[in-house]
Amino acid sequence: MSTYIELEIQNLLNEVTDLDVVCDRIIDYLEAAPDRFTQDNINALCKFLINSRSYLRLVGFVLRHIDNEDFPIPWPYFLESLGLIGEEIDNKTLKALTEGIEEGEAQAEASRSRALKSLEELGEWRSNRKYKIHKDYLNNKRQLLDQLITLRTQQLYEQEKKLLQRLQKLYPGDKDIMHEVGQHKQRYALEILQKRTPKNRGIKTEEYNVKDPEVEKALEALLVSLREHAEENPQMALDFAIAAFMFESYEAALAILEFSPETSALLWFRLEVLLKCRRFVELLNELSKIELALAEEPETFFATAYLRAQALWGLGQKHTAIEVMEGLLASRPHYRAASALIVVWRSQ
Repeated sequence: MSTYIELEIQNLLNEVTDLDVVCDRIIDYLEAAPDRFTQDNINALCKFLINSRSYLRLVGFVLRHIDNEDFPIPWPYFLESLGLIGEEIDNKTLKALTEGIEEGEAQAEASRSRALKSLEELGEWRSNRKYKIHKDYLNNKRQLLDQLITLRTQQLYEQEKKLLQRLQKLYPGDKDIMHEVGQHKQRYALEILQKRTPKNRGIKTEEYNVKDPEVEKALEALLVSLREHAEENPQMALDFAIAAFMFESYEAALAILEFSPETSALLWFRLEVLLKCRRFVELLNELSKIELALAEEPETFFATAYLRAQALWGLGQKHTAIEVMEGLLASRPHYRAASALIVVWRSQ
């Protein structure tokens, strides 16, 4: 979500209790300045309106600006709202929608909507998008394996090893990658044995950083695939989000969590993801909610205090953050993570 719009929504929610009024005011806020019509801002607004069940407002907002060539039409949210309103759409309107989507080459985005079942083309577009994602995923893997062979031919050992590490991150459990890893270990058995000697045990493991454009493209395809599977299998969404989190793709993990049914595990994991995304304002609001929802669990307030301190620190309220952490340690003096963190904070 756009941080810009997120903060505006949070401010309005703190000022106004009527959700309808908040929806109208945030729409007025965007419409007051056309330069605010960015893709991120529009998507953030539409997502908020969808979650608020303000489907008619969303449709009205889009229709007011749909003829503006500079207006980024939020097709998935627009179509979803049309479907959720529940009114039958005539064939003329459906044809106009289809033509508009095709003219803007927005079939892939539009196919994310599932509520508007009367638009038959959505099924075909959805299949095409999945096929393209799968094809790109395999093509990227093939390109990286070709690159691996080139490095091996040129005897560039370190580069080959780094690329293998990246491949294992991108394609965990893939039999082709595992075969290449096994071949690599056999060819360099002596080097592996040398690293196990006492004098070399202090060597640090190389950190994984995606830098190659091919790797970034493959990672992007993987994240899209995880989101697609989460949408189709909500019960697995938490697992897919954890996978994205392991790739340090925190925003993607947060988006995937939207498809997961609400459980205690989801609530706590979402807080960790919000912290990694540096969404400190949103995190502080969520902490208050979870303290009410899980008030009967004795460890709730210690866990939320630890997260609240980090959010406050991220917002620049360092003195308050240290006070919260000190309060936590007064009750839990053996909380090692908190102890280590406060030592670092005091040294800054």
